[in-house]
Amino acid sequence: MPEKRLKVSEATKRYLIVAIIDRSDEAGNMTEPRWKLVHARLVESLFARMEEAPEAPMHTFDGAGWLNRVKILKCMDDPTRKWLTQTVCQLEALWEGAQLEVVDRELIPSIPKAKVFFPIAIQGDRALKLLQRQYPDIPTADWKVLHLANPSPKEGDQSAVLQINKEAEDILYPRYGKMAWGMGSVYLRLKKRHPGDKDAHTLKAGEVEKDLRLETIAEAARGLPLDEVT
Repeated sequence: MPEKRLKVSEATKRYLIVAIIDRSDEAGNMTEPRWKLVHARLVESLFARMEEAPEAPMHTFDGAGWLNRVKILKCMDDPTRKWLTQTVCQLEALWEGAQLEVVDRELIPSIPKAKVFFPIAIQGDRALKLLQRQYPDIPTADWKVLHLANPSPKEGDQSAVLQINKEAEDILYPRYGKMAWGMGSVYLRLKKRHPGDKDAHTLKAGEVEKDLRLETIAEAARGLPLDEVT
């Protein structure tokens, strides 16, 4: 029985942790200056509520942070979550094109990522540059190296996590992520996996997040300070 109560408690904590995303941005990102503007407007709304209903319980929060450049807030209770959801949608005159929405953390738009093993140890930016030049028919101009692991002492290869784009992901999908590199080719392990790949180049669930050392919201709910979520 205690185990069941614990699971319910954790589910509630996850429910109370939400993201404020900007629908005008493909990934829902918001800059820190823009968040400061939103923060100020939300505080104004809290003041207005306090003055209009001085006896009513105040909406409160238990931490704020960032996850993949998206603002995360930890609500203390369900009324606070509902108030935030309604208030954010009503904010006006923020910046041109602003389309703010409060969503569950799992609904944060994500930019596609891939993991690749280069056969030799090399600087990440140089490895990416060669990938871009040797395979010009793939739209790679906005790709970035998010993480470069230490070279494998046994095999001598080196893994990297890349931020790619949806167009490239769709092109690479039927090719199992295969791209020319160096004297041969490499395979980008995509989150969108082709069933015909037969797990030859499978990206395990959570593998990219582990490499990037991203704290999950579930971990934050267990007591980790949200300010450290980056």
